[in-house]
Amino acid sequence: MTGPITTYADAVAYLESLVDFEKLGFRRHFADTVSLDSIRALLDRLGNPQRGLPCVHIAGTKGKGSVAALVESIVRTAGYRTGLFTSPHLVSFRERLRADGHMALEAEITDLVRQISPAIEDLRAEGKLNPATFFEAYTAMAYLWFHARGTDLAVLETGLGGRLDATNTCEPIACAITTLGLDHTEILGDTIQQIATEKAGILKPGVPAVYAPQEPAAAAVLREVAATLGAPLRPAPAVLSNVPPRRLAVPDTAAELPRPCQQVTVQMAAGPLTVDLPLLGDHQAGNLAVALGLIELLREAGYSITDEQIRAGVAATRWPGRLQIVRARPWVILDAAHNGPAARALARALPGTVEYDRLIAVIGLSAEKDAFRFCAALALLVDVALLTQAGLSRALPAVDLQRLTLGFWRASERHDSTAAALARALELAGPRDCILVTGSFYVVGEAMAVLGVAQEEG
Repeated sequence: MTGPITTYADAVAYLESLVDFEKLGFRRHFADTVSLDSIRALLDRLGNPQRGLPCVHIAGTKGKGSVAALVESIVRTAGYRTGLFTSPHLVSFRERLRADGHMALEAEITDLVRQISPAIEDLRAEGKLNPATFFEAYTAMAYLWFHARGTDLAVLETGLGGRLDATNTCEPIACAITTLGLDHTEILGDTIQQIATEKAGILKPGVPAVYAPQEPAAAAVLREVAATLGAPLRPAPAVLSNVPPRRLAVPDTAAELPRPCQQVTVQMAAGPLTVDLPLLGDHQAGNLAVALGLIELLREAGYSITDEQIRAGVAATRWPGRLQIVRARPWVILDAAHNGPAARALARALPGTVEYDRLIAVIGLSAEKDAFRFCAALALLVDVALLTQAGLSRALPAVDLQRLTLGFWRASERHDSTAAALARALELAGPRDCILVTGSFYVVGEAMAVLGVAQEEG
């Protein structure tokens, strides 16, 4: 797109005209062939808005978005002006940029695209570097917006990896690395050590960092990189106890939509701290511990955050698409798990979350994911599998998903769109059944759009 950007539709069209690896997928060992040169050149043209922006930087295979949402909610509850940059979005581009708990307005996105597009086009015309990608553009937009707003703390989630992620141009106060696992192996490497090396690329000399419990080989890499850089590295606080909410009985009416919490106690520096966590599952207790490790680092950096503000901020956290109950009678639950470890965590958490007679699963994955391992983790729970695909080129075709999981399911059907699969699920389900939509951010996002699920804001 080369015309003037005067409306939000123009802004979206311009962003969609940029190369978007989230939708296209990545070629094997992509990390061997890219650099941060393009994003650095773009930021230089924009006056380097990342410089002097107080921020925390979060990388990891699992849970980094949940950690980011928790940290932002706590810091905002403590009275600070916050920014939150996450990816991918589920329904709207606006979700990626939040300030003080609210998504960017369409007018704000439009203005930001107007600001960055001349620099992008000038660099493209010069032809010396790869053209800016969609994610690089959005990263630049985040820096501009947060800087202009006088943000007290920006919480930045990496998009992929760490070392070569566009967000690795930030100047963090503190960093965090969540649980690592074998995901995106076609991009980041085939071993846990290679993946840990890529994620550890966000560590900076003298900048403190916290990390989740890891496999020994991954933890060894993180410690080695941190020691080489002189980055103080500490493990996340220990989870002392985790009391799940009582499993939800089927309500009398569809209008009753509960908000269950688990009660988690974490060993903070000053002593145990117990909070009510609205993000469900044992894995979210671990994510909470990483978030509270970051809060400890922020306290040491001079941020005034009380225990009561932590409790209130955790309780107020909203993070859609993670064991999110959006309907009752039948239950409809959305979870953006998209790899084997996340599927196993989902399989552990779901049966204890709600009572149901049958589980009807709408499942669609991206082509580069290990569909066999993902579906194997869920197969014993599922009564009917509705295999589908998101509407983008990166999606694994439903026919291939059906072939790869032949023999897994008690009963299964193939549907070539999320909307069709969800419609069939609602047709099949009785009031005491549960419909689970999972496998991909894109499938979950498409389901949210079909169901009319509004994005919650702080």
